[in-house]
Amino acid sequence: MTLDYYGYRKKFALLVPSTNTAVELEYNKMRPEGVVLATRGCVIPPFKVTNEDEFVAMVQAIGAATEQGLRDALTCRPDHVIFGYSAETFWDGKQRSDREFARYNAIAQEVGGCNVTFGAQAIMDALKCYPGVKKIGVISPYMPVGDKQVVTFMQDIGYEVVRIAGHCSPGPVEIAHEPFSKTRQLVKSVDGDDVDLILQAGTNLYFTELAAQLEQELGKPVLAINALTFWHALRSNGIQDRIQGFGSLLAEHIAIPE
Repeated sequence: MTLDYYGYRKKFALLVPSTNTAVELEYNKMRPEGVVLATRGCVIPPFKVTNEDEFVAMVQAIGAATEQGLRDALTCRPDHVIFGYSAETFWDGKQRSDREFARYNAIAQEVGGCNVTFGAQAIMDALKCYPGVKKIGVISPYMPVGDKQVVTFMQDIGYEVVRIAGHCSPGPVEIAHEPFSKTRQLVKSVDGDDVDLILQAGTNLYFTELAAQLEQELGKPVLAINALTFWHALRSNGIQDRIQGFGSLLAEHIAIPE
């Protein structure tokens, strides 16, 4: 079998909203030798998000563009497809999330003979690596309506969100403009002795390297959405490299727990 010259271990198609810059950059920072990423966009406008209705419209636009984006991504014949967004995967709780995952995974299997990594399901698998965790602090770039969706999903899978805080970024492009100093303040606002783990949602928010620093400072797991979805794709495809500099999940956990 002829393999992709640089992707001789695995070729991943990376599906992102067309407004997103952070996922591609952070994945390439984490990428082990022999793995390639083919980034493809679900095309959406560069929305202005100044209120909750506009945020919901943005999420709905991503959902409407997903199936065509997935079919486009499958044309490069990937070994696996990673969904590089998270809000739409949480929407309306676990039941809908499982249904949407099953739908898109079925398309990937039928058209491309491969599987997908979906943000919400990757979170469930990643949290199995931290069995003592029950109470979580969450940060995001979202408006409060998006944060509520995260809380609902986390409750559905058996975790208590003690506190959640969002950047309320003014648009999908602008999420990537948020400074580390502001993100640090959000983490500080949701952390506490009553929190076992910090989770970050919102894939266009740069956080993987900051999360690794915060783990050392806080002495507890800090999971960045881009690190955990990339971890899930690697481990789902038998790649067990311990990747340093992006937190405990990639450095210490070489397989998805049963």
